[in-house]
Amino acid sequence: MPRIVSDIVDVYVFRRLNARVQFLLLQRQTGTSMGGTWQAFHSQIRMGDTTLQTVKRVVQEAIDLELDDIYSADYINQFYDEGRDAMVLSPVFAVTLKQQSPVRLAPEFHDAAWFDRQDATIRLPFSGQRWAIRHIDEIMGTSEEQRAIYKLDADIWQPTQGIADSVSLPPEPVTDDSIDETYDEFMAESDTDN
Repeated sequence: MPRIVSDIVDVYVFRRLNARVQFLLLQRQTGTSMGGTWQAFHSQIRMGDTTLQTVKRVVQEAIDLELDDIYSADYINQFYDEGRDAMVLSPVFAVTLKQQSPVRLAPEFHDAAWFDRQDATIRLPFSGQRWAIRHIDEIMGTSEEQRAIYKLDADIWQPTQGIADSVSLPPEPVTDDSIDETYDEFMAESDTDN
């Protein structure tokens, strides 16, 4: 039976140019896995890292540029990983870059280019990726006010902060022996009624 895991993020770098949304895609080197195909940014979440730390890292490592804004794409890409016999649920994020300087590609990539929605979806090999592009285009092509709903505060999760530090836990349950006594009294009364 396959297990369900969520240890990968999908990140789509976009920009708005002349009121149109464009996506930065990367082409894999021919000698690599799935060589020659185009992709967005993907990475496994390292042990101890938060999801948003991984979002920042994957873009920095792939093209050596820093993120400006991070948006939740309000979408989960799902696929089956036969090597792990697992259903993978990958949260999808849309991000903008701080500067529009030339990208410096990591060695596993051959090329990078900006594409509009139609050209991007033609190049991506998996339907989940194509759906993510269409969805991001729809939500990021709206007004700034509407886009703001999806914008995330990347500084909420600090590197040393984890879930246990950010979520207040409920107080310890109070042990009340009178509950047992009340139950025993109730049972004794119901026995005498019969």
